[in-house]
Amino acid sequence: MAMKWGSCAQDWPVAPVAIRATFGDNRCVQTSLEDDLRRLSQLAYHRLEWTGDVVREFHRLRETAGDHPDFPYLERACAWLVVPFTLWPIDFHGLCLVIQQRINAGQRLESALRLLIETLPALPSAEAQAAASSHEHAVQCGDYGAQVMAGDKYRLTEERLMNDRRIHEAWAAIKAEFDVAKHRDRKGIIRRRMVAERAFRTDWQLNWKKPAARFQAVFDAFCHRWNLYGMDGDEPLLQKLTVNLTPHGTLVFIPSWWSLDPKRDLNWPEIQRLHNARVASKQGAKLTRNQIEQAAEAEKAARLDAEARARGLRGERRTKWVMTQLKWANKDARKLRLVLSRAKRLAKLAG
Repeated sequence: MAMKWGSCAQDWPVAPVAIRATFGDNRCVQTSLEDDLRRLSQLAYHRLEWTGDVVREFHRLRETAGDHPDFPYLERACAWLVVPFTLWPIDFHGLCLVIQQRINAGQRLESALRLLIETLPALPSAEAQAAASSHEHAVQCGDYGAQVMAGDKYRLTEERLMNDRRIHEAWAAIKAEFDVAKHRDRKGIIRRRMVAERAFRTDWQLNWKKPAARFQAVFDAFCHRWNLYGMDGDEPLLQKLTVNLTPHGTLVFIPSWWSLDPKRDLNWPEIQRLHNARVASKQGAKLTRNQIEQAAEAEKAARLDAEARARGLRGERRTKWVMTQLKWANKDARKLRLVLSRAKRLAKLAG
């Protein structure tokens, strides 16, 4: 007997056909559990370790609850689980857990959940994922050698820092005041507070009543004074010149102590290769202007073609009517077919 899927609030009138229309051609290719686990095992940041169970649960639900009306939403969210983490715009691990919980409870998804998944962009291209995956493995080891060429500049500054007794005295004073072991991660590293784009700060306000907040404030000041991003045990970690992918762009971070020589310090062709792996096409003032004009022309032609169909025009009559409206007196029908084809491609890319 087929299961009747209920709702935690109301029965959302969303059928799989409507989902397919919303997702357009941006639907997921069905993969096996073995393939997904293999892909996770090849990603950095211990992805198989912390995402493997969610992927296994997805494949179990495919077998046991694949007829759930909202299963395509789970499928689309879970497709991101095997994408390099640096390309995630949101927490897909947490999102998939929420959707799996709803489906396991026999519930329908809330409208906000459906909206979230319908708003997602297409998966990054295979080229972008390969570039991001390779970069993640290097970053995980602290290796920016592919993009940064001034290794000697860093090593000399690091050596001077290690031999400066003042930083060791300052660190000894901090250890005398706080139990620093409480603040180490599993690698034994304590990191300063991260600074986001445009110098935004998370968890910025100081609450001196909390011991952890007091330590973080002292440690942040210590790192700022000595140009550190953290401490590895008793070893200061000098801030590096880095290049990092984010979901929204590519960040080049130049430490405040670094005297930049753009030509000698950075490998711009490699940075360009890394960044452009997810750029769909070439750009430029003239090229962009032409693309905008072509897109507008295609949109107008498609709108007129739909109007001609609504008027009952067919074949050559419809073609002539559309071309007349476009004021294409000296162009043949092949031009219109090309423009309408471009309109379909642009609509497909728009999702």
